[in-house]
Amino acid sequence: MKQSDQKSKNNHSPPSYMATLKLAMPVILLNCTFAVMQATDAWVVGKLGGRELAAITFPSISIFVIVSFAYSFLGIVTAQIGQSHGAGEINKCGHYAWIGIISALLIGILSICLWPAGTLFELFAGSQIDSLGNLESRYFKISLLSLPAVLATNAIANFYIGTKKPSIVLICSLIGVALNITFTYWLVFGNSIIPRLGFNGAAWGTIIATTIEFAFIFLHFCFSKSNRKMKTCRPPKSLKGIKKLWAAGLPAGTQGAVDALSWGVLIGALISYYGEDALASAAILTRLWQFIFLPAEGIAAILIALVANSIGQGSLNHAKKHAKICFRINAIFMVSAGLILFLFRYQLVSFFTDQKQIIDIACGSIIFISLSQWFDAMNVTYLHALQGTGDTKWTSKATIILSIIILGGGGAISVIFFKDQGSSVIWALAMAYSIFQGSLFRKRWNSNAWQQLSLRA
Repeated sequence: MKQSDQKSKNNHSPPSYMATLKLAMPVILLNCTFAVMQATDAWVVGKLGGRELAAITFPSISIFVIVSFAYSFLGIVTAQIGQSHGAGEINKCGHYAWIGIISALLIGILSICLWPAGTLFELFAGSQIDSLGNLESRYFKISLLSLPAVLATNAIANFYIGTKKPSIVLICSLIGVALNITFTYWLVFGNSIIPRLGFNGAAWGTIIATTIEFAFIFLHFCFSKSNRKMKTCRPPKSLKGIKKLWAAGLPAGTQGAVDALSWGVLIGALISYYGEDALASAAILTRLWQFIFLPAEGIAAILIALVANSIGQGSLNHAKKHAKICFRINAIFMVSAGLILFLFRYQLVSFFTDQKQIIDIACGSIIFISLSQWFDAMNVTYLHALQGTGDTKWTSKATIILSIIILGGGGAISVIFFKDQGSSVIWALAMAYSIFQGSLFRKRWNSNAWQQLSLRA
């Protein structure tokens, strides 16, 4: 794909901080709603006790691995739509969106087939009623049922992001978060109308909320007048472009899954060596970290569309400028948020639990999250910039190699030689992972190797 900046279309608006923020703000707020939903589950479950709070950590990480694969895979749909939209091929946008929806539903249905895997939690942590393993198994199995709706919603959201209309996604997400807070609390504690489901209610509340959210956004996608030119009202007659989607999407999905699995092993499996209190603290820390990372992810998600649009219009220089602007925005936000997280760590952690041991463990590890934010900004920004070009095979390979080194080497060393140091060692390892990954992705982007790629059929 050799395209010159001289071929850039005249109607291509130049990159700017205000234009980027205006476009990204709905997606940032969208991601904040997801963080609120996660925090709500932790807050409500935390009211039941420390064991219940610890019990959502492993299942949440397991679900996160699946979701990360699917979201990274479906991010290529954003790039396909963005490149087509930038090239003026409006009629292809709906086609690619439907391919994304079909792929999302397929992944979601296949994920439900992992239901028997829930018994593994019971093998390692007990099968007795209200044992840690039994609680983990129940939360995992029920949560799987939400994935078809969650993933299909994401596929449609990518359509709106790729066509630069993310406000619709935000509206539907606000409905979803309001429903999640309401149903989760009602189903966990019950009321005069709804029976008390206890621990299981947290997962069922999420299922109800995400299903209704999907219904809203799907109806708008199919029947909105603004989408008619993009042919969204019915599924496509052919699957043209699906080969390139899967060719770029599978490496992207693998990278996302391995990345999430790395965090799962680091924050879940390894921390479990330090006891239930350490595991409960990890549940809190991951949710606080999400409030920093997910808004930055919103900027990065828009960057996929901006880079893809620029490539579709033939302006590689604009693609580079968009990446630079998004990195600076993310770096300023994430470093500032990391500092706030550290300064107010006791107040923030205490919101989730009043158990002193859990609070002390969590507050002792927050420093590593705070210090890694500059490199997290590199990581999330340049990964998505590369996805906007279709350069996913390299990022997948780099993530796998890095995970083997840090997980296989660093993880083993930590639990064997530094177990007496507490779970903070694992969070230090997570910081090292962020430093290396962010640095590698930035170097790859600056190499310009992505300029020879294209995702359009």
